[in-house]
Amino acid sequence: MRAAPWSLGVDMGGTFVDAVALHEDGRSVALKHPRAGRRLAEPVVEALDRLCAQAGIAAAEVGRVVHGATVVTNLLLELDQPPVALLLTRGFGDVPVLARQDRRALYEPVVAPAVPEAALFPRPLRFEIGGRIDAEGREVEPLDLQALDAVADAIAAAGVRAVAVGLLFAHRQPAHEQQVGARLRARLPQLHVSLSHEVDPAPREFERWLTTALDAYAKPLAAGYLEALAAALSARQLPAPMLMHSEGTVQPWQELAARPIGLAMSGPCAALRGVAACLDDGDRRGAVLTLDVGGTSADIGLLHGGQPAFAEALECGGLPIRQRCVDIASIAIGGGSVLQVLAGGALRLGPRSQGAWPGPAAYGEGGLLATLSDALCVLDRLPAQLAGGLVLDRRAAEAALARDVAGPLGLPLAGAADAVVQAAAAHMAEALKTHAFQRGLDPADALLVAVGGGGAQHAAEVATLAGMKAVRVLPQAGVMAALGMVRGPEASAAVPLRTTGEAWAGIAPQGIGPAALFAPMTTVWVPAGWHWRVQDDGALALEALG
Repeated sequence: MRAAPWSLGVDMGGTFVDAVALHEDGRSVALKHPRAGRRLAEPVVEALDRLCAQAGIAAAEVGRVVHGATVVTNLLLELDQPPVALLLTRGFGDVPVLARQDRRALYEPVVAPAVPEAALFPRPLRFEIGGRIDAEGREVEPLDLQALDAVADAIAAAGVRAVAVGLLFAHRQPAHEQQVGARLRARLPQLHVSLSHEVDPAPREFERWLTTALDAYAKPLAAGYLEALAAALSARQLPAPMLMHSEGTVQPWQELAARPIGLAMSGPCAALRGVAACLDDGDRRGAVLTLDVGGTSADIGLLHGGQPAFAEALECGGLPIRQRCVDIASIAIGGGSVLQVLAGGALRLGPRSQGAWPGPAAYGEGGLLATLSDALCVLDRLPAQLAGGLVLDRRAAEAALARDVAGPLGLPLAGAADAVVQAAAAHMAEALKTHAFQRGLDPADALLVAVGGGGAQHAAEVATLAGMKAVRVLPQAGVMAALGMVRGPEASAAVPLRTTGEAWAGIAPQGIGPAALFAPMTTVWVPAGWHWRVQDDGALALEALG
């Protein structure tokens, strides 16, 4: 039987859904579909319906559907979901709030809290429980099951939708966490439960527990939309969706619905893969920085020799997340970023975003607050009609910008709009320079590639401010994330590898960082394009395929 020739890639950003169909003979079709309201699964399906109708693709001709989204990225940037409960070992309830006490701005008179506890897990939702596993994985105190039942009652009374469970040394011996998870799920079947030994099985309590808390924070929204998406695709006789993980692998949707923190850099990772696939040989040999600007965020990535750089942790909206991922920095500035003039006359962009709903004032969908897109509209830097037939309302953009920016700053309308755009470029350039310098790269030695719906709008100004000499805007730059899902190198499925601690000494340095050294029994994911080989001395080496 002949294999289905079409692959579909679909990426959901804060304002648009991007969809690409790629035929096995190299033909491709792409479109951008506006997101309407706060819906999640429905716009993705609508975009695929439009794409298949436009290209004349029948369901039987589709071999796979790969999906990525900035839903979790935007959620962590905006922190607009209900808080979650934390269940921690007795005596350690303040660890997620105390954090690492890093002080990045040494001369700030007031140090902001390291973690926004009120938005994520306020004190009344942090519970402690007796029971102890020691550093060797031995039980020194049995789990207090009676207290666990009382905590379950309190969680139910609080009405929270998700709980994160973090117990001492659960990465060495998860038995207590497994007991807690089983009991909570039995008593509260509608509650989403994240266990730290499943989300981040490595030592250091703050990092493990915060990553688990963020996974729980994202889980109700992510799980609901992925389940709805899978059901809608099944009703259309399309393949079940595969999801783009932040580390560049493609995994079944059920795995990322269970651990949605793996989607934190899903869309930006796919865009970086798309850039890697589209560069010519000359550009691929040098260093490449990418600027991916969407409706809510601007993402900065790095390619060396045509391959994405990887990291063992990421930062999103100032929150440290420990998981292997493509090395991308994300800042909360995009087309929908809300503009505000502070009391001292400073101009603030974001982190609040109008997103797709109600959207910038220029969209005419009920948005009243001025945004970066409104400034671009006033400067005639946007077309009269955007993708998907969205006609811009310049008068609404002018009214919002005059009220929120020009009036408070005492500037003419055009001057205020220009100030907004320049401020956005300055923020992006500083983030780009910081990302490059921290990795030993001078931006002047790199090529800047602009992708995303707004990348090309700001790339020239960002390049000038960062001292860069060359900018590329690739074909189909506006749908690069969706393109990367179907054009990038085929990602391997996540394959767990377990071995003894002594064997890690023989692992080649490429691809796997120090997290692999933490525990005698560690699960490691094989990255795309690599495989394990047993050397003559019995040690394991990670090698590139081919």
